[in-house]
Amino acid sequence: MSAAASPPTPAPVLEIEGLGVAFRGPAGWTSVVRDISLGVGPGETVAVVGESGSGKSVTAMAAMRLLPPATSRVTGSIRLDGCELTTLPEPAMCRVRGGRMSMIFQEPMTSLNPVRTIGFQIAEALMLHRGLDRRAADAEVVRLLDRVRIPAAASRLGDHPHNFSGGMRQRVMIAMALACRP
Repeated sequence: MSAAASPPTPAPVLEIEGLGVAFRGPAGWTSVVRDISLGVGPGETVAVVGESGSGKSVTAMAAMRLLPPATSRVTGSIRLDGCELTTLPEPAMCRVRGGRMSMIFQEPMTSLNPVRTIGFQIAEALMLHRGLDRRAADAEVVRLLDRVRIPAAASRLGDHPHNFSGGMRQRVMIAMALACRP
């Protein structure tokens, strides 16, 4: 009697291997993230936990290629569905960000544009990445805002970030991150 073979493990959607991040300061380069490796499989949730200053946000920013190249250095490999992101040309990376992967930033007021309405900021991603026209994008924004429990979502499209409470701004960021179904 032979043992049944276990089904193959699906390839990770996101795979980070040997990630290192250093920042340039007055005294030269300072390493802040060293040799991080992780994989996120299809339908899997992975939590990165640690103390303040341990490198969680820097790791996520590196994966999204949002660190300033003039003052940061990223080493290692970051692959999304097998595509190496560290060497992807910037125009292609712009299509990946928001379209195939997204991030919910910790502080919405530094991430949301204070002079643009919430409706415009979410609709912009929908029009760019999903090809929706403005009317369809607005309808989808209302659906997303309802989904994250923004009261009277349809009437809030024209509001600016300062018109929302801190918790509501965080929910707007979640809606924005989910908008293109990354």
